[in-house]
Amino acid sequence: MNSFTNALLRYLTPAQLALIQSKKIGIGGAGGLGSNVAMILTRTGFSNFEIIDKDTVEASNLNRQDYTLADIGLPKVAALKKRMLSVNPDALIITHHQSWDETAPQELFQGCAMIVEAFDKAEWKTRFVDFYHDRAPYIVSGNGMAGFKTTTALTTRRVGNIYFIGDAATGIEDGHPPLAPRVMECAAKMANIILQLSCP
Repeated sequence: MNSFTNALLRYLTPAQLALIQSKKIGIGGAGGLGSNVAMILTRTGFSNFEIIDKDTVEASNLNRQDYTLADIGLPKVAALKKRMLSVNPDALIITHHQSWDETAPQELFQGCAMIVEAFDKAEWKTRFVDFYHDRAPYIVSGNGMAGFKTTTALTTRRVGNIYFIGDAATGIEDGHPPLAPRVMECAAKMANIILQLSCP
């Protein structure tokens, strides 16, 4: 147990931390939602991850994604893994710098207790959730968190084993800019659902 995980025992019982550490979390997409969910979960004690994303870090990502100027040009999954390990060097993080589609290897996300849908485009969100809803115990999906001039609250809606977090309305396709406050709020709510499911 390193100094980080040992310090978590100030806030969690040994049984709670053991439950958290026993859960493998899959994350599809390492952008605004995925990078923030991953870092929040890492700080909460989760230490077993599998992440897929095809993109590299760009300057335009830094307004809402958990990256820095030093990460520009790196694959997002590589930069994110490095940042996660800087918090918990004992974390097990499997990364795939590639696109996801329905032909992805069958072993992808095997053994995951929960899978996070964190893609940008509505089509890919739907396809990802449709593909994994009967292949994983739980899916946690972000849906509608762009913009800032809105009074629509981000809520949690459960449909079977799928949790949808967001307002289901405000997307970048509709001209709402992706900005840190609501993106990070949505990511935090998604991470909290995972925590609640892990420590019932």
